[in-house]
Amino acid sequence: MIPFRTRRRLALAITAVAVVLLVLGNGWIRERLGHASYYSGGTLLGCLVLLILLGLRKRLVMLPLGSVSTWVQIHLYTGLFALAAYALHVPRILANGIFEGGLSLLFLGVSLSGLYGWFVSRSAPRKLTAVAGDYRLERVGWDRQRIADAAAKLCKRLDASLASNVLADYYSNALQPYFATRPPLAYLAVPNGIRRRRLLSNLNNLDRYLSDETRGLAGQLAALVRTRDELDFHFALQLRLRLWVVVHSMLSVALLVWSCAHVLLVLNFI
Repeated sequence: MIPFRTRRRLALAITAVAVVLLVLGNGWIRERLGHASYYSGGTLLGCLVLLILLGLRKRLVMLPLGSVSTWVQIHLYTGLFALAAYALHVPRILANGIFEGGLSLLFLGVSLSGLYGWFVSRSAPRKLTAVAGDYRLERVGWDRQRIADAAAKLCKRLDASLASNVLADYYSNALQPYFATRPPLAYLAVPNGIRRRRLLSNLNNLDRYLSDETRGLAGQLAALVRTRDELDFHFALQLRLRLWVVVHSMLSVALLVWSCAHVLLVLNFI
């Protein structure tokens, strides 16, 4: 088994050699007054088709065609090679004209979303394993309701004493809305522990007003706050991964269709 770092260096070396060959081939065609743009454009279109096929292969995990991680690496380095082909085909960041400029923006959008996906697909699993709990995105709504129901049942055990009223008021004003609602968009964009720390701190400040029995209930509510925060964290990261897959796939298909239209227009004017 080849170590990961060795495989990465080998993949980078192969990609670099492929880029050098692409540049040399483009220069050779130019020296002979050939259509170098057809060469670089055809290479770029071939990369786009290959990248979409590789993306489909990553999702067809049932096919016995090697490990998914291997195909992910092929997809990544093919994408890097496509960036070099784009730089060779388009001598500036954005091409001239509305049609070609829009195609350039779409290509750059696919490239940036791909690089973002590479980053988040590597960082998110480590963050998820560092947080307790094992939640599935499809069951988050059910898990959220389960935690809210557990908190409501705890509060039903409160009696009419002053200590119970203090805890019941805090539950009604702060904890119940927290358990009953989805995490805000700001949290989904940047998951953090601010809400959890604020709720737990306020709950801890009530300790002086609580009896031994209500103090035990407060501790159980605090545990549910932590569980809910772990659920929200899993939800935010898994949703980020799911949305990235959808957006990147849609942009890739749109790019391929637009690129084919671009090729047809070019062939029409030959």
